[in-house]
Amino acid sequence: LGPPASAGRTAGAQTAAAAAAGPAPTAPAYDFNVLVQRRVEIPMRDGVMLRATVFRPDAPGRFPAIVYRTPYGQEEYADEPTFPLKAAKRGYVVFLVDVRGRYTSDGRFEAYRQEKADGYDTIEWVASRPWVNGRVGSYGGSYPGFVQWLALSQAPPHYTTAVPTMTPVSSHHFFYLGGAFNLTWFDWFMPYIVPDLRRRAGDRSGPWDEEAAAAQWRTQRKRWYLTRPLVAPDLLRRYAPYYYDWLLHPDDGPWWRFADVEADIPRIGVPVLLVTGWYDNTYGPIGATRGFRLMRRQAATARARTGTRLLVGPWTHTDLAVTKTRFGDLDFGANAGIDFDALLLRWFDARLRDRDTGIDRTAPVRVFVMGENRWRDLEEWPPPTARATPLYLASGGDARTAAGDGALVWEPPVGGAAADRYRFDPREPVWDERFEDPGPHEQTAFAGRDDTLVYTSAPLQRDIDVIGEIEAELHVSIDRPDTDLAVALVDVYPDGRSYNVMGPEAGYLRLRYRQGFEQQVPMPIGRPVRVRVGNMLTAQRFLAGHRIRVQITSSRAPHFDPNPNTGGEIATDTRLLPAEVTLWHDADRPSRLLLPIVPVEEEE
Repeated sequence: LGPPASAGRTAGAQTAAAAAAGPAPTAPAYDFNVLVQRRVEIPMRDGVMLRATVFRPDAPGRFPAIVYRTPYGQEEYADEPTFPLKAAKRGYVVFLVDVRGRYTSDGRFEAYRQEKADGYDTIEWVASRPWVNGRVGSYGGSYPGFVQWLALSQAPPHYTTAVPTMTPVSSHHFFYLGGAFNLTWFDWFMPYIVPDLRRRAGDRSGPWDEEAAAAQWRTQRKRWYLTRPLVAPDLLRRYAPYYYDWLLHPDDGPWWRFADVEADIPRIGVPVLLVTGWYDNTYGPIGATRGFRLMRRQAATARARTGTRLLVGPWTHTDLAVTKTRFGDLDFGANAGIDFDALLLRWFDARLRDRDTGIDRTAPVRVFVMGENRWRDLEEWPPPTARATPLYLASGGDARTAAGDGALVWEPPVGGAAADRYRFDPREPVWDERFEDPGPHEQTAFAGRDDTLVYTSAPLQRDIDVIGEIEAELHVSIDRPDTDLAVALVDVYPDGRSYNVMGPEAGYLRLRYRQGFEQQVPMPIGRPVRVRVGNMLTAQRFLAGHRIRVQITSSRAPHFDPNPNTGGEIATDTRLLPAEVTLWHDADRPSRLLLPIVPVEEEE
């Protein structure tokens, strides 16, 4: 499991990797001609008809099937079908399916809500085709990834394996993260979803073409992002009214069951391959790692528990390619590339054909360690050798900006110490100008703001591997009943450059949800409270001579809606009040990072 030898390793490394992975996949002894069928109709239980393009071997017999379900237009994908052609030539029947209410399929599109039942019906209908042998797998990333989990949660009898890629497993690590609404849904609906819905309705009020819609949206979006109340913009009233329902249901609970699968893991009896990137949207690494742990512990069969695999690279959202090694501002070297089509075929050969491709002799977890820029095999996630190591926040009383006196130290504070303070104004939030360009980026602009606290370690004397899940344990007081905390972990180079080591949504918490996402608990005004900020995952080698930095503020727009700080209903609040935030770090109230450090010597 992992990148092939062509990913650019040395010959010695290739040999070692091949030995660790087991025998290379055996090439099939056939290379079929391919038949393509368009607008194949797939009936749902309520009579709605979905439509698909089918690629299948031009030969008699029955073959395993692979399903890809998408809201993005399967016919456009079918026009450049690299993987479907490879798979069909190899002896698979590939179904590219428009989900309900999109492009060629009938019905009304309501994002995610229809995908559990429709997923079950699609898998079982595919399995019943006369040229399918009853074994069905699936693949796809982002929305086409989440629909696989949603279908798996219904346990279709003929569903044999799935490859959910860059996708969540629950609503409150997706629609919401850390209790804050993911405001960039606008950037999904306006360019990618609404144009086709306009076309279907014959509505000429805006472009039908995604590219034109994206260009138009770029000129408007910042104004809409900053509009209050959040439910005021009427952009989605006609074509996605459920968006406003999402906003009006901020608490986790039964209402969100349509978009949660964690409770359904005990029903899933087939192995899955989970793929994500450290710079994916944060729901990706959270979803993949949580899904992996749940499958290993709770899946319905031993085959599913032992056969599930986790793969995490340095990638951004849906950005997997053999030659792609640069993400954001950094190049991660030749090892970062991956032939994902080859990996899919190897997986499906093992799971749908019972071929010995070596998959079952690979480590359950394979992660790319950034900084070291090499792959590492693990038996578990998080790695059992990781030790939660505290790194304490300290200052002389003014840690604002990187020019302040904030420090990260390995020793706990002794006695009293000055607290750090900043003023957060939701009318002037931290704005990520490069949010369309995911990956690592230079952090100077963020670290220079007066509403950002910056704590930096001394230069490291040796390499430190941080692999696992990071938590910030902070003692905070505010003069309002609510605000947000945004924590970013940063790698500072010897020349002063600094880069985030995970995606911009990581490390975010709306303080009213500090006791869980099911209930809102106002902050006690002016009284210090210990809070834990999580949702931070990485595999990062901090090299000797580099420094570790943490940046703390109270907003991260447009990824999340800036907290109005009033303690009222976020979706309908029109008031925006500044908040004074105090971060304590004395002996009685130590604030610290808990870093999962894996001793380098144990891994060499």
